[in-house]
Amino acid sequence: MCSHREAPHNQVSRRHLCIEVGALLVPVGVFAQSRKLWRLAWLSPADGPGPNHAAFLARMKQLGYEEGKQFEIEWAWVGSNTATLPAHAARLVQSKPDLILTQSQICAQAAQKATSTIPIVFVGVRDAVAAGLVHSYASTGGNLTGVTLTPNDELVAKLLELQRELVPTARRLGVVWNPSVPVQASVVELLVLKGKGLGFDVRPMPVNRPGDLERSFAEMARERVEGVLTLVEWFTFNNRELLARLALQYRIPTMFEVKDYVTAGGLVSYGVVYHEHFASAAHYVDKILKGARPADLPVQQPAKLEMVVNRKTARTIGLLVPVTILVRADEFLD
Repeated sequence: MCSHREAPHNQVSRRHLCIEVGALLVPVGVFAQSRKLWRLAWLSPADGPGPNHAAFLARMKQLGYEEGKQFEIEWAWVGSNTATLPAHAARLVQSKPDLILTQSQICAQAAQKATSTIPIVFVGVRDAVAAGLVHSYASTGGNLTGVTLTPNDELVAKLLELQRELVPTARRLGVVWNPSVPVQASVVELLVLKGKGLGFDVRPMPVNRPGDLERSFAEMARERVEGVLTLVEWFTFNNRELLARLALQYRIPTMFEVKDYVTAGGLVSYGVVYHEHFASAAHYVDKILKGARPADLPVQQPAKLEMVVNRKTARTIGLLVPVTILVRADEFLD
């Protein structure tokens, strides 16, 4: 029991120090013990932190979690060296974090293989069911949950529609994709199939190693490709500035799924609001740290899609962006 008696000067014992909460006197140590510093880990195919990771941290702060005070985070940046993914995942699991965040399908799968008990929240995954990460979007059935990218059918239909509007006379269409991300193969198949119906000869261009982008654009230039679609994933995202430079060099109109590529110099993007995609992961973290199980948290699909147009890039390659696209754009970059 705590005493109300006044302690002698400079002789206040921590063991007996109390604060009044309502009608109760509670030792200060109880509050200190309840303020746990949560330990998070993030497995990413990026080369380092970017604005989307900052969006996640900002949302965490809005939810009452300030880095260094309520939680700490261990970042594992894999970059293009995906062969090290299993080792990175194992190291993070061995550090016994309260929760692991993953970015991209390959990172989520690596973490999934490394642990079946630590909660995992993923971002940047195209189809979590096809990837074997969850049983269904409504009932994940394991230790993983998170947010997904634009659904395949919707993405393909919209990108092809926009490409037809952007360059009405285009016939040859290049698709830059990463064969290291298995689910992208099904997207490419859809693009080839549905593209034929719109009069496109779709040319898939696989890239996942240094030099692949330069080779692909040189090949597309020789074949007189009139437009390029790029599917979002770790390799092209890490090399988005190079991709934009090559497209400008060969004066080929480009289309992407997320704004980051357009900010780097690409022409048009349509898809998820990428910074909000990352910020949404913070809500899963909040719920799990408060006791929710990943298996009880449905996977979130995109609630909002955005279109961004880089007018400076359009001027550089001499392309007049149709009014039908301009009036629907959510943002312009100049």
